[in-house]
Amino acid sequence: MKISYASLTQPGPRPMNEDFLDCWTMVQGEVVACVADGLGGMGGGEIASKLAVTKFKDYLMSNGVSEKTLHEAVRLSHSSILTAQQDSSAARMATTLTAVALSGNKILGVHCGDTRAVIVRGNGIKRLTKDHSEGQRLFDAGKISKDELINYPRKHILESALGDQEEPQIDPIWFDLLPGDRIILTTDGVHDLLLLRKMRSLCENSDSPDRLIQLVSSEVGALGPTDNYSMIALFADKGPNS
Repeated sequence: MKISYASLTQPGPRPMNEDFLDCWTMVQGEVVACVADGLGGMGGGEIASKLAVTKFKDYLMSNGVSEKTLHEAVRLSHSSILTAQQDSSAARMATTLTAVALSGNKILGVHCGDTRAVIVRGNGIKRLTKDHSEGQRLFDAGKISKDELINYPRKHILESALGDQEEPQIDPIWFDLLPGDRIILTTDGVHDLLLLRKMRSLCENSDSPDRLIQLVSSEVGALGPTDNYSMIALFADKGPNS
């Protein structure tokens, strides 16, 4: 199945872009996409996000793609950030990381933090990740409503990130892949402004990942970004009979 992709990363109103992303095709044919969002309040976010994605990619390029190697690549990214903390003034630098690998009829991935992966299929859209945040935990426990979560003042307080002294929570992603599927990775600078139904609507008006990136960039710009914002869009070819 042919996969096409496009990406976007912008600093928004911030003086520095602490997001980092990459998308590449493995020698074996898998398409891998990875997005990281450095924690601005910790210092060194731009170092942590770039280091995480770079180490993640290097490991996969040397060891191939599997559920095991994806998890090990994230663990290596985490360890590399911990090591870098010892030689940096940003001793608490940390980052989120969400990555997917598309191959054949499956989506494999890993996730830590509040970057997100969603899939658009037909008229539906589904999140493939759950935020590791205080707000999400309270919502899951039934202590705040969905509407309250949107405006919860501490919703961006992360409870897991690469570079934390605590062991990070690393969630696996496993989902089937069908022709016509559209997989989207975003940092919170995008999904805080564009709800799922809006992203689905933009996908309906996009015949290519480049077009979707253009529409999202325009929407975020019109709404007024408050943070760095980044996104990777991956489209699975519908095939010649679509």
